[in-house]
Amino acid sequence: MNDKTKLDRRFFMKTAGAAALFGSALGTVPAMAKGMGQSISMSTTINFDEGYNRVGTNSIKFDLIKMFNPGKTLDVGMGIADMDFKTLPQVTDALKKRLEIENWGYEIPPLDYPGNIVDWNKRRYGADVPKGNILNCVGVLDGVLSILNAFGEAGDNVLLTTPNYSSFFTTIHHANMHEAMSEMKMVNGKYEVDWDDFEAQAAGGIKQYILCNPQNPTGNCWTADELRKMGDICNKNDVLVIADEIHCDFVMEGQTYVPYASIGEEYAQNSITLKSTSKSFNLAAHRTGYMFSHNRAYIDKVLKGGHQRLLLNIMGMIASNEALKHGDAYIDEQNAYLTENARYVEKYCADNIPLIKYKVHQGTYLAWLDVSALSEKLDAKNKAIELTAYNVENNVTATDFFGVTSIKKYGTGDYLKEWFMDNARIDINPGENYGKGGMGYMRMNLATNRKTLTHALGNIEKAINAL
Repeated sequence: MNDKTKLDRRFFMKTAGAAALFGSALGTVPAMAKGMGQSISMSTTINFDEGYNRVGTNSIKFDLIKMFNPGKTLDVGMGIADMDFKTLPQVTDALKKRLEIENWGYEIPPLDYPGNIVDWNKRRYGADVPKGNILNCVGVLDGVLSILNAFGEAGDNVLLTTPNYSSFFTTIHHANMHEAMSEMKMVNGKYEVDWDDFEAQAAGGIKQYILCNPQNPTGNCWTADELRKMGDICNKNDVLVIADEIHCDFVMEGQTYVPYASIGEEYAQNSITLKSTSKSFNLAAHRTGYMFSHNRAYIDKVLKGGHQRLLLNIMGMIASNEALKHGDAYIDEQNAYLTENARYVEKYCADNIPLIKYKVHQGTYLAWLDVSALSEKLDAKNKAIELTAYNVENNVTATDFFGVTSIKKYGTGDYLKEWFMDNARIDINPGENYGKGGMGYMRMNLATNRKTLTHALGNIEKAINAL
């Protein structure tokens, strides 16, 4: 039995024990992986229960948040979307090996990197990626910005189904464009597209639609039928589909990720897909991603628009390449662990924190918490208005992530974010950051070990019980 097929006894005992303790009928970890339609091999290399202490590592999630909140105590950072696990050992080994070469002159990327991108997508999802139509990106948002500029003009509206990833709004504004938000509807506990509104907006002169698949922060793993319905509307109205699929490797048990470009040639020809190993293997600091399209004319248009990224940071390309070659078992174990985390949070909230409602999401590692009842109990809306008025009158300022200083104004979600920091010592993100439909929600990152997650939930429970 080789490394890839052995079962890590310590990992199994911890996760199986947790499953029994929390009363969730999870079965064994291999059964869970199989249920997700994935490989069931185990890597024996990562104990996700161990986590990783990132305090003092220049982490945005822990260290920068503390800098932005002087005088406050932070126990757990759960806002920034990265993970508190060790990355794949083969990645670390490859980077150490490269460091032994004490010269950093111009260097070609790993020659097998494009092929490994193709193989990963085919092996994991049965998706065909045209090898000759792959372009590097300095992260997915870099690619989105290049596409927006190549296919649109200043002043354009860009369609989003909301709630949606907050940084899309910033990227759209960097392109001197505007977001057009089609708010989704909650139907039987699941977000669904408002198809009438989506079609009306697409028919109103919009040129580009950013699809988030799976959707951040709501967790939707879009079905093939849903994707085709989006695509039919976009194709009919000459709207380009920009498919951000950076969270595609995170699916909960029983769920399926469907690549947009795989649902039919007519959809593949009118789309550009963006992906990265940065989420899947926690490589965000390497700033490495890629985009592709089945339509070569689209790739040429992006290139002619000024997107020149042939050579990225070599360490990032080495790391991504190793992850794609060796990461199957790691992803399977990780998804099994994250599924247990999500189930644990759902049960914990139901049993101990009834003011917060959460249902296990389908994809990503992000929990979309309904805090509307807590918000009402705290009178958060009126408190935010009062604080904003005070700060305006007294010229109270704050400096944001980009170094811009301005009057510190509060939305309801901003007030809730500070309340969680002050009273529960955790950092989570306001729902309003994600556009229409975000009011009354907070986004919590579950990609941490069970001990830390339990600590965070316990802090929230104590804070609410003290009201």
